[in-house]
Amino acid sequence: MERGFRVIHKAFIELSEGDKVSTVDPRRLTKDDIAAFMEWMRTRRTRNGSSLAHSTQSNYMDYLNGFLRFVNNGVIDQMRKLHYVRFPQKVSSEVRVLSESRVEEMRSKLKSMPGYYGVVARFMVAMYAYSGLRRSELRRARLEDLNVDTWTIVVAHPKGESSWAVSAPARILPPARDAVTEFLAERRRYLADEGIVSCEPLVPKVYDGVADYWTDGMWGKVKAEAERWCGVKFRIQMLRATFGQMCIDWGGRPDAVSRALRHKTTRTTELYYARIRADHAFRLLDQAYESAHPERKTETEAGD
Repeated sequence: MERGFRVIHKAFIELSEGDKVSTVDPRRLTKDDIAAFMEWMRTRRTRNGSSLAHSTQSNYMDYLNGFLRFVNNGVIDQMRKLHYVRFPQKVSSEVRVLSESRVEEMRSKLKSMPGYYGVVARFMVAMYAYSGLRRSELRRARLEDLNVDTWTIVVAHPKGESSWAVSAPARILPPARDAVTEFLAERRRYLADEGIVSCEPLVPKVYDGVADYWTDGMWGKVKAEAERWCGVKFRIQMLRATFGQMCIDWGGRPDAVSRALRHKTTRTTELYYARIRADHAFRLLDQAYESAHPERKTETEAGD
């Protein structure tokens, strides 16, 4: 939301300099000013040259409308009631994921990545792809949260922990378990080389002789190094979505996958993380029909 407000602020400054809005005072913005901003969003191009996604435009309008309500300016609400202009709508976009073979290709290439960055990168990719953790959930995990007997990791710092979320376990799937075992051995070696016997962070980073958690910026640098080494651009959220999609593709029930991702409802899972692919859905329908009509299958086989 903070990034969104920075974009909105920049947009109105740009529009003001081009004399396309009457004011940049949120209390005095008019219908024409809002229409100019919406036109700016429609023609805006991202760094890769693509237009702003409809969902992004819709989010910007929600942020702006919330702020205008705060300063007692109901212009956007009035425009919506009067159908003054067509507002951008959130649409269900295709979930971006990596294939299982692509994930394994990345992991294979990262085996040769040297140093402690390589150790962390291999652990990072394996855990995100095969446990579905969020970015900060792994970075801020404690050693005590990991249980290799049950192959679970307690998410001690979940998204929304200060308001609605509670700690819950995440499952570490079999493909990542060897990586976890190897990481724990490398972790002990790394700490021993620094003269440290034990520490709280699951993934420690030693700063001036003290083992601490990675900062988010440094965590991002490890991820960027991993991208360069394996030659694959990825987002950590994409690996989380990949986890969900692989589970669906393997035949996992949507409610089970939603539970593994720690979502409150399957709607969030299906909108942003994982869906039954069309070919998979068709196979399931065929199987359901054959199961319900075994006599038809027998007749077909006899005819063949």
